[in-house]
Order: sequence, then C-alpha cells, then structure tokens
Amino acid sequence: MDYDQLLRKKRKKLIAEPENLPVRFSYEKTDIEKIVPHRDPFLLVDRLIGLDPEEKIIAGEAYIDPELPLFKGHFPDFPVYPGCMQIEMTGQLGLCMNYFLSNNVTRISGNPEITPIRATRVVGAYYLQPVIPGKTVRIVAQLLEHDGYFGKVIGQVINEDGAVACVSISEVCFL
Repeated sequence: MDYDQLLRKKRKKLIAEPENLPVRFSYEKTDIEKIVPHRDPFLLVDRLIGLDPEEKIIAGEAYIDPELPLFKGHFPDFPVYPGCMQIEMTGQLGLCMNYFLSNNVTRISGNPEITPIRATRVVGAYYLQPVIPGKTVRIVAQLLEHDGYFGKVIGQVINEDGAVACVSISEVCFL
C-alpha cells in the first residue's frame, strides 16, 4: 500500500462522515476509561459517537480546553493544539476501535480487559489547519491492516467547519 498517496488523498476527503456510521452511540470518558489505559490529563478522546465494524472505522470527539497548560507555551500569542497530540488522539481512538473489533461487539459492557498496545512509529502525517482552543473536533480512525501483532491506523482530526486539520498514519504493536 502506498501510504503517502493515501495520506495525500485523505487531506481533503473524509474517511467517513461520523453521522453516517451504521452504529451510533454516545460513550463518555468514564466508558472510554473501561477500554483504554489512558487517564486524564492524557486521555484525549472525550466521546465515542459511531462505529462501522465492517469498514473498521470509528468516530469520536474531543473538546480542546483553552485552560490546558500546554497553551501557555504553544504558543502564547496564537495558541495551537500540537500536532503530536492530534496524532495521539487518533491513536487513542484506534485503540477504542480495537476493543470493538477484537471482541466483536458494538457496546461497552461489564469490566472489559484493556488490550496492551504501544505505538511503534508514525508512518506519516500532514497538518493542514490549526486546531485552536475552545473548539470541539471530530476524530475519525480506520484500521488499514492488522496481522495479529502489528497494525496500521489512519486517522483524521476534523475542525468544526468540516475541514481536515490533520491526517496521519500510525503503526501500533499489540502486546
């Protein structure tokens, strides 16, 4: 697969429209904490909003809080949410998707086991628009491939105006 070509294609074209995903839900942070190891202040996904298990796509949202300490230095006169944090957002969303796909479910219930996973590399990324504080972004991720040990996920961070702010492909290792 030509990942650079895929990244270029997804700079403007959405992976999916979150409101058109076949499985709709609204899971908040307390639910997300049941399926991922991240916690505040590093849990970056606020809500899960939809899933397409067949296409291996998941969508979520995150509010970019203007009170985050990182805005004191990135950048004081023009605060911008860092690109590396945007990639982390899509990775966390991909981890949420892993829960649904590996358990063949569309709901979070009981006390699920959290899958140990580690990011191994960023295959590529484009930063197209700034993500600014005080806004809610949509996040969409799609599993591109998975061999049981390594997987690749493409993700997009989408600003409130519907424009793609960041598109990235990351590789993860399932431990």
